[in-house]
Amino acid sequence: MAVENSAYQGTMGYGCCPTIWGRPECGRSHDFHDHLRHRNHWQEVSPCHHFHRTMRFSEIKTDLRRAIWFQWMTAAVLSGQLLGPIIAGRLVSWLVWVPLFVSLGLILAGGGTLVAFTPETLPERLHTNSLDARGSETRWPSLQTLKALLKGPALWLFPGAVLTIPLATIQSDLLLRLMPLQFNWSLSHSALLISLRSLVTLVTLAIMLPVGTALWYRLVSRDLHHADFAMASGSCAFIMAGALCLVVITSETVLILGLILSAVGSGLPTLCRTMIVSWMEGWQIGSVFGILAMGEVIGFLAFELGMGALFGVGLRSWMGFPFCLGAALALVIGLATWLAPAPWLKNQDGQEV
Repeated sequence: MAVENSAYQGTMGYGCCPTIWGRPECGRSHDFHDHLRHRNHWQEVSPCHHFHRTMRFSEIKTDLRRAIWFQWMTAAVLSGQLLGPIIAGRLVSWLVWVPLFVSLGLILAGGGTLVAFTPETLPERLHTNSLDARGSETRWPSLQTLKALLKGPALWLFPGAVLTIPLATIQSDLLLRLMPLQFNWSLSHSALLISLRSLVTLVTLAIMLPVGTALWYRLVSRDLHHADFAMASGSCAFIMAGALCLVVITSETVLILGLILSAVGSGLPTLCRTMIVSWMEGWQIGSVFGILAMGEVIGFLAFELGMGALFGVGLRSWMGFPFCLGAALALVIGLATWLAPAPWLKNQDGQEV
């Protein structure tokens, strides 16, 4: 119980530290392009911070609640991203340095919360067999973990865990550039699409997925691992439908609908990572999230180069080329998740079902 309370109190620190970092830049930027540049820079470095948050909570929380806590962490960060620019814009009207000092104070408060309430060691009851002889005797634990990911059933969940966020981010950035060219939208008007996506994602992670999981647990199966798999399968359907809608670049309504559908499927990364962690041994958790963070960064680089090049081609021919690539990638993510062998998911006793 003490560990559970400590983890809950530490959630504020994990949620607020990365959220408000960089908010003063958004508040102090008098040019909207500077705001977008700072925002995109934060998205590029965010996988590293996400790695630290998810790794610590994967150790603190038990298997049955891990997905819900991952979703709440992401929702906390998104809420900060929505409120941060608004608060910074108000504060900067007083003095340009006010948002900077406020953000530094909040970062110190968040860091103090983490130091005060995050447990350094965990009771044995939270992780049975979390550290076995293989974990202590393995010379290259990260290499062993990578082999386990590539050879085991978790490989099918790897695309959903590492490629969904880069794909959604690049699609949003392309829409931000497309709307002024295709429909003569102002840049500030186009930026509302990013806020809309963040809002739908926040509602999905904080309300829709927890409620859906609870209903599945009560009405269908009392195994939360199977509930996570069902929620992941549904999220794949929304992501693929949204990617297909984005291909129809001639209709504003269809594009906005595609953005909303993609945001509804935004819980897929947390669900896939939860199921991957449930498959791996306790001593592999740190290496697992390190590999996932590295894969996510590589995904950002690959998608930025590939879809960015196609966007340049589309400027001279058809603007739908990058979104066709996005739809193909969404199809790969969805099919891989659907083909994941569900029987390997573990029950509450740690046995395969």
